[in-house]
Amino acid sequence: MPVHPNADIVRRLFRAFAERDVATVQTLIAEDAVWTFPGERGQIAGEHRGREAIAAFLGKVMALTSGTFHIELHDVTASDGHAAALFTGSGQRNGKTLHNPTALVITIRDGRCADFREFVWNLPEVDDFWS
Repeated sequence: MPVHPNADIVRRLFRAFAERDVATVQTLIAEDAVWTFPGERGQIAGEHRGREAIAAFLGKVMALTSGTFHIELHDVTASDGHAAALFTGSGQRNGKTLHNPTALVITIRDGRCADFREFVWNLPEVDDFWS
């Protein structure tokens, strides 16, 4: 069965993030994209509006974990307007370890990721890790 082109976009985005390829990440994210990360206390919680704000958000993830954050991508499924990525995000911070199963729902518009909604398995643990 052929892979949907939007699944390819998401896989390319995850690969670029893992390789710290900022230029590719930026080409795959729409200028006006929004990334919503859950939580109330965490330093990265909330809406990150615009490509530059999303780049700053992703950079903060790496900075707060001293570069230890990494993603294990499990699966991507896609349709003409959306994609869903299942992954586990892991990292170290302030003596704490994060091992977080996550679902990321992405709206794709004109070949670029336009909206990201992140859903985590254990929100209190995630909020504590990032606070």
